[in-house]
Amino acid sequence: MAMSVKASSGGDEGDMPPVAEINVTPLVDVMLVLLIIFMVTMPVMMAQLPITLPKASLVPSNEPPKKLYVEFDKLNNYFLQVNDGPKEPIAYVELPARLRSLAEANPDELVTVCADPDSVYDRVVDLMAMVGSAGFYKVSLCP
Repeated sequence: MAMSVKASSGGDEGDMPPVAEINVTPLVDVMLVLLIIFMVTMPVMMAQLPITLPKASLVPSNEPPKKLYVEFDKLNNYFLQVNDGPKEPIAYVELPARLRSLAEANPDELVTVCADPDSVYDRVVDLMAMVGSAGFYKVSLCP
């Protein structure tokens, strides 16, 4: 009985079939690098900012929140409305003093700035700046 063994010449790889195995070494290298990255970044991710949350009150407030509206139309007429009262027309030069007096009474009040849809945006920004400089720090825009 004779057995035929073919000697390989070293440079001829065409005779060898492809190897269908997973090379595990690069996979382990990548996993170790990811593990090190997560170990280094985890303490950074755990650093928290101090946040002071508002305390919940068990006693409901009976009075509705105050509303203050400052608005103008396309004819440069300014109006001031406190709570659900009537809109009172006010001159532009008198508006900062009136807003300051309202801000001294209640600076936490939300002021809503309303404008005509066809008005120039610069006037809206000026009115918001006026409300902020009067002492209010909660300013919103009309929807």
